[in-house]
Amino acid sequence: MKRRRAIWSIALLGGGSLASIGIFKWLDWHKQPDISYFKGQKRLLEALSETIIPATDTPGATEAGVADFILKMVTENMNVVSQNRFIDGLKEVEAYAVDTYGKSYTLCSEEQKNAVMQYFEEKSKPLEGIAGKVQRKVLGDPFFPILKEFTCIGYCTSMVGATQGLAYALVPGRFVGCVPMTSNQKSWATK
Repeated sequence: MKRRRAIWSIALLGGGSLASIGIFKWLDWHKQPDISYFKGQKRLLEALSETIIPATDTPGATEAGVADFILKMVTENMNVVSQNRFIDGLKEVEAYAVDTYGKSYTLCSEEQKNAVMQYFEEKSKPLEGIAGKVQRKVLGDPFFPILKEFTCIGYCTSMVGATQGLAYALVPGRFVGCVPMTSNQKSWATK
């Protein structure tokens, strides 16, 4: 009789603690997002997007204004849960850079920025199989894949990215299904 009561108490305590963690996480995701903090992180967004698409012989993400695009996409086109997850991801990047290198992400060297990006890319990989599909369906995409997606969309749809970073033809002419590639040819901005 005492064993049953002990097992029941342990199960009740474990289930209660799991439920309280779940409720806390749900409340944390559904709180009002800190948009004022987020709008103040334009320099961090510029540094992150410039690490993803750096300036080489073509303009980088900063010159294309990708940080403004990301600010607009997150504040106007994402739901509350996704906004909170994105803002928490930004805070986590900054905290990781400070903990690891003792300085803000924007002040890190290129190698340190790449190491931080590599860490978050590894961290954001989904689980294998059905568990990964369930994780993405229930929790949504993590911070880093959304950042990469918004950076690429913002760059490729900007005037600078479409005309200088990609091959741009205002009126491409007739459709040719198979065109031989030349060396160092850019991807097409118009399709």
